[in-house]
Amino acid sequence: MNKAMKNLAISALFVLLAAGCGQKGAKLQKSVVPPDRTLFETGDEYLSKSQFIKARLAFQTLINTYPDSDLTADSYFAIGDSFYDEGGTQNLLQAEDQYKNFIIFFPTHPKAADAQLKIISANMKMMRSPDRDQNYTERAEAAIKRFEDLFPGSDYLPIVRQYKDEVQENLALRDFGVGEFYAQRGNYAGARSRFEDIPKNYPNFSRMDEAFYQLAQVLESSENKDEAAIYYGKIASGFPFSKRFEESRARLAELGKNIPAVDTQLAAANQAKVKPAEGFSPLKPFISFVEALGFKGPPDRYEAARRTVEAARADAVAAAAAAEGGAAGDDLLIRATLTKDASGKTQETAVLGANPNEKPAGSDKEGDKKKETKKEEEKKKKPDKP
Repeated sequence: MNKAMKNLAISALFVLLAAGCGQKGAKLQKSVVPPDRTLFETGDEYLSKSQFIKARLAFQTLINTYPDSDLTADSYFAIGDSFYDEGGTQNLLQAEDQYKNFIIFFPTHPKAADAQLKIISANMKMMRSPDRDQNYTERAEAAIKRFEDLFPGSDYLPIVRQYKDEVQENLALRDFGVGEFYAQRGNYAGARSRFEDIPKNYPNFSRMDEAFYQLAQVLESSENKDEAAIYYGKIASGFPFSKRFEESRARLAELGKNIPAVDTQLAAANQAKVKPAEGFSPLKPFISFVEALGFKGPPDRYEAARRTVEAARADAVAAAAAAEGGAAGDDLLIRATLTKDASGKTQETAVLGANPNEKPAGSDKEGDKKKETKKEEEKKKKPDKP
């Protein structure tokens, strides 16, 4: 082998070795988890272990280092979850800000509706009883109205509207209590304003009959008897189940006003809004005390809504599968044939896809008989050969 051939062989060997190393490096590169994915999985693991600060650090590092990553949006959401899950007023307020930013930066993301629902849930967790400050209740109401505006087609919408009734019930009870306070002290103008706000702002209030009655009493005490009769009339026509029903009819009679007939449809609608009375429990004072100390937190409305929607979706899928299976079963026809084998035992043979209008072979004896008769007649018509 001359020197030129030797150099060519060495060059070819070098190229092959380089190509092999390149292929090995490419396979190794493919098997390595991308760093943004590693950061996200690390943050998710910390979050599952309630190590919230470490989780937030991992997610924030991903956002800062890989702003164009496919996991950036999920990291924003996960930071909100870390504050939400940690709980406490300050953390819930931080979660609300994070979810708001998520909706601003990713308005079309599939989790945008979840972010707004978590804002609702966070504020509902911070709601207080009607006799306390209602700042967070009002914030929850505003968040619910924003959800209705932003996500009118969401599966969560019917549940969010139920939460709206719950929130507005709290606000109506606040106004009702303030109205009673003013009425007891002779401030009829202040009481009237509060009682009038209830049907105007909270139409599904469960104690609307009592609000109408108190408003009528205030109006009557301030010499507005004609206006008072209007509200007595509302009770007489729409609340036959109310304890104020007979009193309102009596007041109308004393004021010389007509007593309206009961509107059965309106009465049924009003009765549907009434909350069932809570049964007596000797543990109730203890439970209230524990809740006041913060040992038992409020319910998580987001988780309740998510489970409800997932269950409804699963039921819909199961119903669709059952309907499809039923339709396929209707198209599948089975014909069973009974025969006897050589030993005399009866055997059953099933044939799938058989036409119910099709007659089994060999079973049309009348047809066979007609064919034989026709052949004999044709044979008779032929002349005999000489």
